[in-house]
Amino acid sequence: MQEHDPLSVKKHTACDTCYTRKIKCDSARPRCAWCLHHNQDCSYSRARPRRQAPSKRQRVSLIDRIRRLDERKRAPDEKASHHCSGPPDSASSLQPSPRIIHFAGWEIGNLLVEPAVPSLLPEGLRWIQSRTGTVIPLPSSNHAPWEKSPPTCTMGRANLAPLAELPMRSVLQQYLDVYHSSAMRMIFPVVDSSLFLQTINAAYSLDGPQWQTQRCCATACIFAFMALVSSMDHMATCCTAPRPPPIPRLAYIDNARALMPYLVQNSLSLDAIQTALLLAISGTIIGELQTAMHFTSIAARQIMAVGAHTWSEPPGGEDSALRTTKHLRILFWICYALDKDLSLRTGQPHCLRNDDCNLHLPTAYVEQLGSRMRYSPQSNHSEGPLFPVDLRLSIIKSRIFTALYSYSGLRKTDVEIIRSIRELDDELEQWRTSIPVPLRPQLSFAHQADATAPKNMHLVLTHLDYYSCVNLIHLAGGRCQAWRSTTTPSGLMDGLRLSLTFSVEASRSLLLFFYHSESDVSPGSFWTLLFYPMSAILTIFCNILENRHVDTAKRDIELLEAAEHTTEKLFMRQSLTDRVGELRPVTRFISSLKDIAQQAVSAPST
Repeated sequence: MQEHDPLSVKKHTACDTCYTRKIKCDSARPRCAWCLHHNQDCSYSRARPRRQAPSKRQRVSLIDRIRRLDERKRAPDEKASHHCSGPPDSASSLQPSPRIIHFAGWEIGNLLVEPAVPSLLPEGLRWIQSRTGTVIPLPSSNHAPWEKSPPTCTMGRANLAPLAELPMRSVLQQYLDVYHSSAMRMIFPVVDSSLFLQTINAAYSLDGPQWQTQRCCATACIFAFMALVSSMDHMATCCTAPRPPPIPRLAYIDNARALMPYLVQNSLSLDAIQTALLLAISGTIIGELQTAMHFTSIAARQIMAVGAHTWSEPPGGEDSALRTTKHLRILFWICYALDKDLSLRTGQPHCLRNDDCNLHLPTAYVEQLGSRMRYSPQSNHSEGPLFPVDLRLSIIKSRIFTALYSYSGLRKTDVEIIRSIRELDDELEQWRTSIPVPLRPQLSFAHQADATAPKNMHLVLTHLDYYSCVNLIHLAGGRCQAWRSTTTPSGLMDGLRLSLTFSVEASRSLLLFFYHSESDVSPGSFWTLLFYPMSAILTIFCNILENRHVDTAKRDIELLEAAEHTTEKLFMRQSLTDRVGELRPVTRFISSLKDIAQQAVSAPST
């Protein structure tokens, strides 16, 4: 056997001199660079400490720790699989992220969106217990309180009959007459009279495999159009045309939805964009917000693909290309308004970001808005589009979400949150004062002062939107860390309390306006409007628990009771396709909040 040479060590072992001086040794043979420079030999005679093998006791302890970690890691998965009836990769096992409810520094609870469970966080449970004297969890449900229960959704077509045939062309013409002779044409200008004639011809006249794509797009658009028109109240939209014959609205929605994958996979078309927007509006009307979000995102992507989100308004003219360009720009604004509204309702990000869009309003939009908002059966519906909401308010909604409820907005410091609240409040007030006085929302609603104001469905939505925006802006101050700090300057706390007061007062005004305007609400708008009173109810409920022994607490409980009755009355005016059973979770939720608030007010002071 070859004798062991001290120089035949591992390549990266430092010699004794380099090791002692703590310098890097290059381990060169027979001398490293340092030893060669100092004319001395490298030596490797130092004693090296040997690693001790772990004792049996240490090995057992380590194995136990690893086993416990594995058990903890498996526990949530086993629990989830125990409660889930579908396969692990089933889409039904996924849920949207929750929206956390903050009030005066407390994390009260969260709301998920379809499927959703209104639930209290542990901190919220302790908060309620401290004010009621007992733990009263909110009743669980499988949907958000302002959404229709998911089992009633109509997205799946596994057990549905084949696509229905198009209605007779004469029936479609009657629905077109209703659309063009009512305010619906101004509020939802999704189809253009001249361009839609091409859609009708494609659906009813074109034949042969070469026209299959165009005919399919046109058919889906007609189904979606008739479903939307049939969902609108004939009188509330100031329609002057005869009432058309009834159609199977939900079946038509299913038909249009079933054709959407085909539309998306083929080349871009005006009919595909119109179909997606019509289905998004219908989804909002029937309470399927997640479905509405899907179709809004499809429409937004198609609009961006053709570039309509960056266009300036083209000049007027009867040229077909100019008319198409102008109509696509109108479709962009409808999609933009839907996108901003749904983001605030669901907490999900925008599809159309302000930085990516040309937000120059249509020509003369602001100047003519006041006259358009006064629409009546005798008014001229050819004045121009009104859109579902004032476009300027939609832009403010976008900034509210981005500044306070987006990913970056939720991570702002207290100073940044307060600055955003002030800036948004100023912007919203500038918008309010730009509305003509008879149509302008009041800072604090008073029924007597508003008794002579003109009313229509668009004005009702404008008022509800305004009070909801005030609530959402100032409610964001509830998550400031200053509420929990004992060293917060008194001036800062006074500002936060004032902001929370604005949020509560706006919620009261919203519920009072909702109560006094119930007769002006279109019968088919229950699910569209439900978000407004429910969000206000949650704010007032939290305020009652936070200030349960002030004079306003009992009046606020009466306001919750009035909101419950108004909600019931509005639902009962829905069409027969909506089952009464769908109202029960809504009223049960409001009733539970009212009972908890009543216990808090009755509980003795601590």
